[in-house]
Amino acid sequence: MTRNRFFKNPYRSTYRGKVSFEDAEKQKKYVDDMKIDATFYYLDDIESSVIPYSMLHKIIQKLKTKQNNSSTLQEKAYLYRQNLIALQKLVEGNISFNQYKKEAVLERTKRLELIEEEKLKLEKIRALELIKEQKRQSKLAQERRLREQDEIERRKKLESDPKYIAQQREKALLNKYEIDPYHVSTQQRSKLLNILKLLDSNQRLQEQDAVWLSSEGRKYFIEPVRIKFHRVEADFYLKQYATTKLDWHAINASSQLRKCKSSKEAEKFLENTEISLNKNKKLLSAYFTTLGGVKRDLKKSDMAIEHGLKAHGYSAQDYRPCTLLGAIYMENHEYNLGHDWYSKARDRGAPETSINADLRSILLKLDKAKRSEMISSLLKKDPYIYGWLKDLNK
Repeated sequence: MTRNRFFKNPYRSTYRGKVSFEDAEKQKKYVDDMKIDATFYYLDDIESSVIPYSMLHKIIQKLKTKQNNSSTLQEKAYLYRQNLIALQKLVEGNISFNQYKKEAVLERTKRLELIEEEKLKLEKIRALELIKEQKRQSKLAQERRLREQDEIERRKKLESDPKYIAQQREKALLNKYEIDPYHVSTQQRSKLLNILKLLDSNQRLQEQDAVWLSSEGRKYFIEPVRIKFHRVEADFYLKQYATTKLDWHAINASSQLRKCKSSKEAEKFLENTEISLNKNKKLLSAYFTTLGGVKRDLKKSDMAIEHGLKAHGYSAQDYRPCTLLGAIYMENHEYNLGHDWYSKARDRGAPETSINADLRSILLKLDKAKRSEMISSLLKKDPYIYGWLKDLNK
């Protein structure tokens, strides 16, 4: 848009970089002059009066330079639309400036009154909206309280229901032993819960329940259940030993203590018995085998080997001391000795599944390099017997 040639040239800096102090002062004066002009014509309440090159600003500049006779039809139409009647009359030369001032003051007053009325109306609308929103929130809060009260009543009623109480207890029992309630089949649920209830109350399982747990229900025989099962068995044999003083009960108790990760307790218990003074070689072999296993659990390898050799000395045809020594040497990375003792165990009737379970347990505790080393050593010894180890080396 080209500037009207009748306008007084406003200040415009031609400097496109950093604005100087002088430039800023000139710009400030230009803005102040616009405000003065707007006030002079009683139009300072209208925002466009101080916007450069706006329609109203152009008209003010023409009046200021006494060029109002050059006003366009567009400008006159603008004044009419904006209801600036006094200014329109002045522009058209129909009234004097003194008369304009009187009428302009009245128009300005009316505009300000209208603005105030609009402001009050808006405030009233906002107040009504606020009241409406407060009522809505109050209603929502009341509905929420009613729902919460209904839920409390429903919960109370539910929690007093014997069936619900039983379900919650069952769920808590399963969770205690880290069994997901949703992964228990309907057919096995009753059997499993009965077993867990017995164990949780420290009661021994009957033989058929113990067999079920290690066969059909083996997927539930996870570590927390297994530890609890062996703890109950250990406590049973400990009580039996305290009552009868039969050494075999002590051996059985210690074996169960190992299985429930209480080897430290088993060590103290065994060493406080007088079984080592017994003359029964089979009993002594079992005693030193068990004590050797306890020492192995507690990372006391030298003592474990010593007890294992004693056990083998008392019962040379028993495979159990041999499997103990085989496991200890394997854990010590003495693979040749470990293989030799496991071979002796096989010769004496040790189940291959038991030996393989030992080896698997040992291997899974090793880092990748040591695992590979142990597997390579055993495969060299007997690639047929140890062929299954290849799968663990992948």
